[in-house]
Amino acid sequence: MVWSAFGFNGQVGFAILDGQQNSPKYIETLENHLMPLAENIGGRNWQYQHVNALIHTSNATKNYINSKSVTVLEWPPMTPDLNPIENVSGIMSRKIYKNGGQFYSVNALKTAIEIAWYNLEPEILQTSIMSMYTMSY
Repeated sequence: MVWSAFGFNGQVGFAILDGQQNSPKYIETLENHLMPLAENIGGRNWQYQHVNALIHTSNATKNYINSKSVTVLEWPPMTPDLNPIENVSGIMSRKIYKNGGQFYSVNALKTAIEIAWYNLEPEILQTSIMSMYTMSY
């Protein structure tokens, strides 16, 4: 599983997570990856978005996020096509597997994912974010 975060100005966080994820592991990911970003962002206006997966909506996760004063963007369930990260993930997948690309080790796949993430054009991220605003009207 990949956890990533981006804003209008580019990529801000990335982690490849091992194993099955659950609420405690997701909270650990937020603590290790999101909260350091939040400290760098400071008081600036930002919102966190995640999908409505059970590990994201569990009481433990909600309590953790509330304790950190993180504003979560309200998002309707079952709308992955409207989620900017899902669109970015699709673009990355096409780049990773272009020309019938195959990977014969987990490490090679992880490397390809990381390269695709860090080589995303800023316009892709900006377009993905802006699409949220055009769809909401």
